[in-house]
Amino acid sequence: MATQDAFDRTLMLLYEAALTDDKWVMAAASINEVIGANGHSLSYANPSPPANPEVLLSRFFVGPERRDDMEELYFRDYYRCDEAIPRLHGLRDGELAYRSDLYTQQEKKTSVVYNEFRCTYGTQHGLYVGLDGLEGGAVVLSLGNSTEGGSWGHGQIRTIKRLAPHLRQFARARHAMAQAGALSASLSALLENGRSGFIQLDRRGRILEANDRARKILLERDGLRDAGGVLAAGMPAENAELQRRLATALPPHGSQAAGGSMKITRTKTRTPLVLEVCPVRTESADRREGDVAALVLLVDPAARPRIDPAFAAKVLGLSPAESRVAVDLAAGRTIAGIAAELGCAESTVRTHVRRTYRKLSVRKQTDLVRRIMSLEALTGSRR
Repeated sequence: MATQDAFDRTLMLLYEAALTDDKWVMAAASINEVIGANGHSLSYANPSPPANPEVLLSRFFVGPERRDDMEELYFRDYYRCDEAIPRLHGLRDGELAYRSDLYTQQEKKTSVVYNEFRCTYGTQHGLYVGLDGLEGGAVVLSLGNSTEGGSWGHGQIRTIKRLAPHLRQFARARHAMAQAGALSASLSALLENGRSGFIQLDRRGRILEANDRARKILLERDGLRDAGGVLAAGMPAENAELQRRLATALPPHGSQAAGGSMKITRTKTRTPLVLEVCPVRTESADRREGDVAALVLLVDPAARPRIDPAFAAKVLGLSPAESRVAVDLAAGRTIAGIAAELGCAESTVRTHVRRTYRKLSVRKQTDLVRRIMSLEALTGSRR
């Protein structure tokens, strides 16, 4: 059974990984250890249609390592014929299902996924946990086999259920950060981000800084406002929920911080504003008055532009395939997800990415995303 210290350390790493890419492998290793699983994968998808959901985020981990080879193999050779995929669509938020229960007795004898991939990587007796994403998205935690005697004990199940809401929030926040092109950006760089609103709070919950988009939202006072230096929602019930979310992300010293998501009703538009609240761990041993202790990401679905791949190809001099992949990466999709959607190997997608890097003279995916998102202004003027 996981100790409280090990569980708290896992949560700390998980919330750090929501904001920066280099912490995810450490968080994943801690998840495997604290649960007692030989590995796991975490996926974020648009589940419609159920038979072939669009994968927006997916990573596989075994022990303390990320397994890109497993991701590529699964999505290339097994994903489209995995009988369990459509059945995952029916899992409720927080519901746990044994993997063997999602295959019929006949499929256990004939399924190439169950008998080849699951058997090779030791995941036949694993678990699935269904979690709700935002705006209709679905998060699936897929656990490998138990490392504690082959079967899943009551202590392991309790740990999984305790961890599940935090994994849900991690996937939601990370997807939102990716859509904003803000993964692994410094706190100061987030204030320059023009795609989403970012608000930095101190440990008392007071507003330290806000970027231009967030300030515009606060000045409009449509559902969310600055009430004397403190974030407040217009509707009393939503404001009470907002204050609870902030208090959870900014607990008293010695307590474990946790993030949260919520929607804010607006009167000027039918689309609600989505808030992602993420605790921020300070690197200093001494907590100072001006330290950023929490980050609030404001997502406005109504203002989310979609870059036309044909337009990007024309402006940037890319081929249609290169432009499609670049636009999908900028929208937060993964290499594995793009490959599954296009029906090609991950290596083909990576080849398009490398060629795009050369044509645009960039070296990192974050630079590529910035180039693609810089087309938003051109798209707006063209309209």
